[in-house]
Amino acid sequence: MKNNQYSLADIEAAVSAGALDRAAYTTLAQFLTSHAPEAIETEKFTLFRGMNDIFLALGITVLSIGWFILWGLYSNDAVFWIAPLVAMAGFVVLAEYVAGKLKATLPSIVIMVSLCATLMIYAVMLYMRMVGTSAEFFNLDDVWSFGSTSVNTALLVAIIGFAFQVGFFLRYRLPVSFALIAFGIVGVLWSLLLTAFGQSLNQYLDYMITLTGLLLLALGVVVDTKDPKRVNGWAECAFWLYVIGAPMTIHSVAALFDAAALVMIPVIIIAMLFSLFLDRRSPIISGLIYVGYLANSGFNQAAIDQSITVALVCFVVGGLVMAFGFGWQKARHIVLSPFEGQSWRRYLPPT
Repeated sequence: MKNNQYSLADIEAAVSAGALDRAAYTTLAQFLTSHAPEAIETEKFTLFRGMNDIFLALGITVLSIGWFILWGLYSNDAVFWIAPLVAMAGFVVLAEYVAGKLKATLPSIVIMVSLCATLMIYAVMLYMRMVGTSAEFFNLDDVWSFGSTSVNTALLVAIIGFAFQVGFFLRYRLPVSFALIAFGIVGVLWSLLLTAFGQSLNQYLDYMITLTGLLLLALGVVVDTKDPKRVNGWAECAFWLYVIGAPMTIHSVAALFDAAALVMIPVIIIAMLFSLFLDRRSPIISGLIYVGYLANSGFNQAAIDQSITVALVCFVVGGLVMAFGFGWQKARHIVLSPFEGQSWRRYLPPT
């Protein structure tokens, strides 16, 4: 029996397919919105729908582990080169059914990771053959050793991984693909920089992380504005960009300035306003970590017992989290109410 619970996105799809009149959809959406609970959850993401998704993900994970163990047993012979092609074909068939038909997120993630890993390893093997670095005895250990020491290989893997994730998203529209697309952007940018400037870039690592985090946050904002009412799926894609971009930005700024209060307090305030404007909790969660750090520093300077300090920090951070949890929509309304008549408000989730 199929699940008879439907979202506004499902009803929107029915309108696009011609199964429902647009006027009827508008009336229905207004009715559902007006009868929704006051503290409606607007930041949704779903990794699994039930135990069957977990069951499928577990089975695919075990099969994938078995595949990589089996592949590692082969050396440089015909099977070593043919087996991964068969495995990739099998993963594609699984993806077509699990991600394409069942739309099961968690099992699809396992398939996506396994297929991408196989593809990238195979690409490194081909590259080793092309540049003539493969020895007579050639196995996965050799591939790993070569890949971990070659900057050009890192760039190749980053580009292939990024292209794969983009293709996987375009084919199956899996929002979590945006998380790996984000990692792919990071990998390509950093690999290009390492190829151009070498290990001298290590001294600028925190700056690179900050700029990359800001890039991902900016991309998240662009994607988020495509779905301000959060009904067509783009908002869930943006969620993953915030999840990765916010910690990268805030933590790297803290590392650059040794988490100094004069720097972190403005950063935390900006993160809170950013979160409230966009109705996203990821930046504020990252900022609250440093609220705890600053509170801990203050209590230590006051020579308060360490055990009491830990308890007080827990009360401060826990109280703030609960306050935002209970009063999130009211806080958004207060922050955004001065801008009620602005045209850019239509790109933000309603309060």
